[in-house]
Amino acid sequence: MMAARDKRHTQAAQTEDPAATRIVIGLDTSFLTREALSLAARLAASMDARLKGIFVEDENLLALSSLPFAREVSFSGEVRELDPERMLRAMRAQAESARRVLARVAAEAHVDWSFDVKRGRPLTSIVAGASADDTLVIRSASAPSQEVGRTVRAATLDAHADVLLVARGIGLKGAFTAALPPGAAGRGVASIDEGSSIGESCAAFAETLAARIGAPFRRLGAKGRSPADIAAAARTAGVGLLIVNAGWLGDDEDAARLSAAAGCPILLLGAEREPRPASSPAEKGD
Repeated sequence: MMAARDKRHTQAAQTEDPAATRIVIGLDTSFLTREALSLAARLAASMDARLKGIFVEDENLLALSSLPFAREVSFSGEVRELDPERMLRAMRAQAESARRVLARVAAEAHVDWSFDVKRGRPLTSIVAGASADDTLVIRSASAPSQEVGRTVRAATLDAHADVLLVARGIGLKGAFTAALPPGAAGRGVASIDEGSSIGESCAAFAETLAARIGAPFRRLGAKGRSPADIAAAARTAGVGLLIVNAGWLGDDEDAARLSAAAGCPILLLGAEREPRPASSPAEKGD
């Protein structure tokens, strides 16, 4: 059964529809990336979207390996020269490993997927080619906060894409909870209410998403409150996913700070979007 499902998703990966709604995530072979990938797959399932993984062959590492004085130290303590060809072979082996993990996670979430390999800088490569129908999953611990902030701005303000920002050490398993029985406590979805029409659209999107995944929904008032205040309120309330109008943020470091301080993933909306109606079990299939 698993083999047949994996084959179906492999075929889907070869026929990607460029107009489809996509959840796009940069991949490597780390454990933190696998956690973020599982979160991205749950988001794709809740939004009826395709999951797209991108493995980036880091051009800075390849350039470094070509320098005559560059050396690498193995786990055994052996020191040897860096070889560009060996570095590239290692990256391609990592890419294949990341593709297999993507296929397995997508199959478990019952979502279509695709995979691509690019060469460049990791964050820049994820944003390149993004559209207003995309949600980019970015791990804020993967780069300095200012670089993360610039990437978020390029994605949300220029491409009008959404960004799911994931900080190191936050609880990912509760970000998309299963349906809860009446009165049960659980990590829900919250939106920042900053009093604008865009903020109202953000709240409507958040409420619809919460209904689709069977999670509690709440608004966090932003009037007279800083991002730090909002983060503290989200953490106190046990929020599992915080949805924010990206234009509400101030400087380039606000996004990374908010993600780390809130203790949950942050979904930054790059444009006003019409919320889709909540799906019934019959619509979602078995």
